[in-house]
Amino acid sequence: MEQNLSCNVKNCSTELVYQTVVTACSHSLCLGCSEQHGFAGQGPYTCPVCRQPLEDTEFLRQTLRPTEEWKSVALAGLSPTHVMECAGRALTFWSYQMTNQMLVITKTTGKE
Repeated sequence: MEQNLSCNVKNCSTELVYQTVVTACSHSLCLGCSEQHGFAGQGPYTCPVCRQPLEDTEFLRQTLRPTEEWKSVALAGLSPTHVMECAGRALTFWSYQMTNQMLVITKTTGKE
């Protein structure tokens, strides 16, 4: 069973299955929250989780279930060093998200 990300906006926690908006400050937003907080329009942009100002190059709409074709070409042509750097950053982001989700569950249920 694969674990899904959840929206990081307080009082949302929507399960993110197909798409998300990810930020340079390592937050993940559902499309509804990203639109509600102005990520679909013109800047200025502010992360709704940590209130960090963001440039238009510091957030991205990300597909969470990429096609096989996309996976075949996404990193094609990059050196192994760059591929491993990308993979490392993705794993760090995933680990951060899962740790935060476990903390939220612990706080809401009172169980450790």
